[in-house]
Amino acid sequence: MRKSLIMFGLLFLAASSLKAQEKKEFEVSGNYQYVRFNPGSGASGINCQGGSGSAAAYLTASFGIVGEFGACKVTGVPSGASAHEMDFLFGPRVYFHSHGRLSPFVQGLFGSERFSAGVSGVGSASSNAFATALGGGADVTLSRHLSLRAQGDYLYTHFGGASQNNFRLQTGIVWRIGR
Repeated sequence: MRKSLIMFGLLFLAASSLKAQEKKEFEVSGNYQYVRFNPGSGASGINCQGGSGSAAAYLTASFGIVGEFGACKVTGVPSGASAHEMDFLFGPRVYFHSHGRLSPFVQGLFGSERFSAGVSGVGSASSNAFATALGGGADVTLSRHLSLRAQGDYLYTHFGGASQNNFRLQTGIVWRIGR
């Protein structure tokens, strides 16, 4: 996790310095997120709802480096129990030619995920794992600096020696700087 944070920081600084030299775009977003976790091994899937934030620096008009932090709370757990997840992901995003106000994109984000669960009076436990989010979405331009975003991702995690194939939906607001 620490190495991932350091690597993201260096990539982000490099992208930011390129942005300053070439006057390219920078964006921040805030999103609602829904994650459907599939634990595997025949266990039932669980729902997790929360939020995420991201920042991106674009090296060209269509290629950028994205960093994202998200967290959500598991719903439908018994009384006295709680569970949540947090993820830190970064990687490339590629925008395609916009169609009017609609700008589609694809992304491949890599990093780590932390899942924590606890029961009142018993204790809690948490686990960290590698995570990958592969997907895409589209931005709908509202004004020069403001857009609405909708995206979906295949979210792969590897907890407890087993692979989990999860699904993630996000929707939110994007603020662009330098456009």
